[in-house]
Parts: sequence; C-alpha cells; structure tokens
Amino acid sequence: MARKRVTEPQLMSWEQVDDCLKVMSDAENQISVITAEMNAAIAEIKSDAEKRAAQFKETIKQNEGKIKEFTTIRKEDLKGKSKQLTFGTVGFRQSTKLLLSSDTEEVIKKLRENGMADCITVKETINKDTVKSYPEDDILRIGGYLQKTDTFWYETDKDRLAEAAE
Repeated sequence: MARKRVTEPQLMSWEQVDDCLKVMSDAENQISVITAEMNAAIAEIKSDAEKRAAQFKETIKQNEGKIKEFTTIRKEDLKGKSKQLTFGTVGFRQSTKLLLSSDTEEVIKKLRENGMADCITVKETINKDTVKSYPEDDILRIGGYLQKTDTFWYETDKDRLAEAAE
C-alpha cells in the first residue's frame, strides 16, 4: 500500500492568519515609505539635472537657429540636400505630411467612392466580456468554454495597523 504524505498547514488558527496579515500590512507600509523616498530622490535628481542642462539646451537652440538661417540663405551651396562640414552635416530633408479633413466619416465615404477602400483599416476583435455574458450553451457552440476557478485573495487593513501602532 502506497504511503500518503500528510502535510500540516503552517498556520493553525484564524488568529495566526490575522497576525500574518498584520505583518504583511506593515511590510506594505514600509514599501510605500521606501517608494515615496525613492520618488522624491528621483524628482530632486531630475530637477537638478534640468537646471544644469538648461544653459546647454539654450546654447543648442540659439546655434540651431543661426545655422538654419545661414543654410537656408545659402541653399545653393549644398551638394544635393546636405553639406558635410568638419563637426557635422547640415542640410534639408524632404518630409511629406498628409493632411485630411477632420470629418473622418466623409473622408472614408470619399475613399470608397474613389475605389480606395484599401486605405481603410477595419480591425475586428473579440469582446470577451460580452461573450462571457452569453449563456454557456452559446459559448460552447462558438468553440469556447467558461473556466471557473476559486482564486485566493487577501486585503490588508492599513488603517487598523495605524490605529494599533498609536
């Protein structure tokens, strides 16, 4: 006959469970304090870095404007669309931006009228929440099923822990 290993739970009473919840609540509070301190330190470092970088950003912005102005005036000196210099390259890139009417439905209608339906994107997805609201027989007919499980959860009471600490 095969032996069956019986394992005893580590907690033997609801009071012990409650004690564990208290310990967990305290740990969550400590994590919150540590996270708040970290975020404050990060914010301070970011602010300091922004202040130190501000003069350099302003220098770049001013020089960028000067270079753009000069290059625009001397566009004919460029070989092609750019000019290689010792410390970098300047030039112009052609960019194309599509501007459409803000009336999307009208644009879609005109695309269809002009045989440009390939420019219309239609995305079909399954709304699982809606499917879940149907009877189980209907869900089975479409090749699905409802998997039901009991999922453990817990919630610590931080207010009670704060009261107990006072």
